[in-house]
Amino acid sequence: MPELNREQFAQHVIDVVKKKFPLAQVARASEPFALRIDGRVASLESLFRAQKLQPDDFDQHVERWAVELLRAGEGVPDQYASFDELKGRIMPVLLGHDTPELQRGLLTQPLVAGLRIGYVLDGDRTIAHIPEGQIERWRVDLDQLHDCAIHNLRERSQNLAADATMDDDGVVNLIVFQTLDGYDSSRLLLPTLHSRLREHLGSPFVAAVPTRSILLCFRNTPETLEALRPQISLDFRTMPHQVSERLILVTADGLAPFDPIEP
Repeated sequence: MPELNREQFAQHVIDVVKKKFPLAQVARASEPFALRIDGRVASLESLFRAQKLQPDDFDQHVERWAVELLRAGEGVPDQYASFDELKGRIMPVLLGHDTPELQRGLLTQPLVAGLRIGYVLDGDRTIAHIPEGQIERWRVDLDQLHDCAIHNLRERSQNLAADATMDDDGVVNLIVFQTLDGYDSSRLLLPTLHSRLREHLGSPFVAAVPTRSILLCFRNTPETLEALRPQISLDFRTMPHQVSERLILVTADGLAPFDPIEP
């Protein structure tokens, strides 16, 4: 399909949904760049980005996206299902300190300064944040939920590919994870991240998660920091699903707030 601007894109999604699901109530939402489908508001940002990256068979992507929303709107019993029924779909997400989701009573816990871990139920084209109080209904504690989410993240990351950037001497100074599956920034939480990358980037190395759709890992050197900081800040300010422009130190003992090397 030809590349569409946002106005054209929103109308195209409406047309596809109405054609495939004639009984669905679909219209523009009052929120920016969002639709209301059977009373449920859904942002078009991730779908719009997917259209730019994978334009082939895009109408099928829209249909799958709409199916997930309609199932949620019909009250598919996720909120009434047991932990055992849903544990295979629980995933972790990173949230910045000013992420709007934090104002909605969602289940989170602190990670490092400026970052929190949230938990979601993964769907085909959407995710549903798990609210506070849900673990009491499931009769599990936060550690159990977190362990389950990390297990699922590790399973999804088994065959993970990454892009590496080298300097003129062949030394790797940057490794980028960007699969666009919605959990790229979450891979900062992988327990094996340090052991897998330290031979390429040294130890400790630095990570950045300006948006949900990217994880940058790079050498802790002044030259690399100077080269990457402006782009990290720009992505955080301009790209959808912002997480944080703060840097994180990845060490053998875990994650820590980053303090730059003095020149």
